[in-house]
Amino acid sequence: MTDEMNDEWRRYGESLIDSMGEVLKEAEEAHHPVLLETADYWLSLGLAIGLKRPEEAERLLTLIESEPARRCELDEDADAFLQEVLE
Repeated sequence: MTDEMNDEWRRYGESLIDSMGEVLKEAEEAHHPVLLETADYWLSLGLAIGLKRPEEAERLLTLIESEPARRCELDEDADAFLQEVLE
């Protein structure tokens, strides 16, 4: 793995931990690795669905979060996450 990939992986991990902050605060510390692994899996699954089947990903997002205001908040969270990891 190149240094650039290592740096991106580190930023991804830090951003994932930051975004999971509230969940981790409420969970026992021993459960943190499993919670982070689970979050990583579901994020990866969502990205794979979004890339391969964008229309179905949009439908799923509407099912998961039916309120437009909450979807807008998710969009903003996604923008912030991407900026943290990739820029």
